[in-house]
Amino acid sequence: MAELFNIMKITVGPEKLCARVLVNPGMPLMTSGDIEATARVYYLAPAIASHVCLGDTAGEFKDCMGDTEVAHLLEHLAVEIMNETGLAGRISCGRTHGVAGKARLFDIELSCPDDILAIGALSSASHIMEWAYLHADQTPPDFAGTVSALAKLVSSLRGESAPPVVSAADASESADATDVRYAALDADDGRERDGSAWDDAMS
Repeated sequence: MAELFNIMKITVGPEKLCARVLVNPGMPLMTSGDIEATARVYYLAPAIASHVCLGDTAGEFKDCMGDTEVAHLLEHLAVEIMNETGLAGRISCGRTHGVAGKARLFDIELSCPDDILAIGALSSASHIMEWAYLHADQTPPDFAGTVSALAKLVSSLRGESAPPVVSAADASESADATDVRYAALDADDGRERDGSAWDDAMS
């Protein structure tokens, strides 16, 4: 069965996880290649739209989400899953950059307060995107349930009780406007982004 991604290698260091990810041949390389699938990801995890996105042509991820690499979307989704567990610290961050000379190969870096948390978030994000891009005729993933299960797993391995999982939408209502909860540090490839299709989907 065809898959959207092939995670080739994962390296876990003391502060970050590095994953080499192949966007498989025949699959859309850019989110603009299947804007409906990209919208499905957004509807499951709408908080990704407000992620700070440094080093790209946009200030927030919503400004480039409609025309960016699908690997970049995978990174932001993994960051959001980590953030919503309540176990990632005050700021979760990531970075995506292409591998020179390899159009479909990307290195994704995730801040790694806990290796199981980071690996679980990346795996869960990949599963959600598989559904959005390839299996939308099937039952949508339970995003809140996925976050809760990951939080329970990580907490149990730490010998702790899992914190209550609060959606980013609920949290933003009580958060101070100056509180930056996530930052995605993404390499700028110098391309102009055409976000018009995504703007239509968001409106």
